[in-house]
Amino acid sequence: MSGAIGLWARTLYHSLEDIGLQPLRLLSLRGLPTYLRDLLTYRRLQKLHPSSVAATLQIAPLLSDRYAGAGAGRSLYFLQDLLCSTHVLERSPCRHLDIGSRIDGFVAQIAASRPIEVLDIRPLPAPPTPNLRFVQGDILVPSAELLGEYELVSSLHALEHVGLGRYGDPVAPDGFERALAHAASFVAPGGTLLISLPVARMGRHLVQFNSQRLFSNALLADLLASLLPQFIPTWSFVVDDRRLPRMVSGAPDQLLADFQGFGLCGVAMRRQ
Repeated sequence: MSGAIGLWARTLYHSLEDIGLQPLRLLSLRGLPTYLRDLLTYRRLQKLHPSSVAATLQIAPLLSDRYAGAGAGRSLYFLQDLLCSTHVLERSPCRHLDIGSRIDGFVAQIAASRPIEVLDIRPLPAPPTPNLRFVQGDILVPSAELLGEYELVSSLHALEHVGLGRYGDPVAPDGFERALAHAASFVAPGGTLLISLPVARMGRHLVQFNSQRLFSNALLADLLASLLPQFIPTWSFVVDDRRLPRMVSGAPDQLLADFQGFGLCGVAMRRQ
C-alpha cells in the first residue's frame, strides 16, 4: 500500500509541475525574512561602499536557492545521461542515431566530441554544432533509409511516450512495441541498441495517460527479451529511489529483482 501511495504522490507532483505549478517552491517562503534582511543590509552597505560598477537596483527575489544543493547531481536524468554518454564514448561507434533523448543532456554530451544523428517528432532549431544532424520524423513511420545503418542506436527515456499523443504523435496503444521494433531495425548487424525506460517496483506495467508508460521491475526483463529476441543484453544499469546507480555486464534481471521504488533501467543490447 505504501508503494502505491508513493507512486501516486510522485505522479501528482510531476503532474502539477507539467501545468506550471511547483509545490516545493511554496516552501521557499521561509526564505522571505532572510531576503528582506539581506536587502536592507545591501542597501546600507551600498551607501558605505559603493560598487565601481554603476547599476540600478531591481527587486527580483529568489527565495529557495539558499536551501538547494550545488546541482542535480543525483537526479535520475543526470545519472542516466552520465552513465549512457560514458558508455557510448567508450564504444566510439562509427555511426550513432538517437531517438528522442534529451537534447540538453545526453545528446549534447555526445555532440561535444563526436557526430550524432537525432530523430524526433518535435522540431529543433538549427543545431549550434556540426556534430549534431537532426531529422524531424515519426518513429512509427520510419524511413527505409535508416534500416540497418547504425552501429549504435540510443533512446533514453523516450520510447515509453510513443503513441500517447503527448508530443503530437498519433495515439497508438501498441506505440511502444512498434517504436522499439523500428529502433531495433535501424541497428546494423553486430551493432548495439541502448535504451532507458522508467521502472517502478510493482506487479504490472502501468500507462499513465498521456504522460508515459511505467514498467514493472518484475516483468521488464522478460518483456524486452520477448520483444527483442535477436538482441543479447551486454550492459545494464538501474537507478532507483536510493539514487545509487548500479551496473552489470549482461542482463538487468538481478538489478531489477532488487529494485526499490521508482527510477530508471538502461540496457545495451547487441544485435546477433
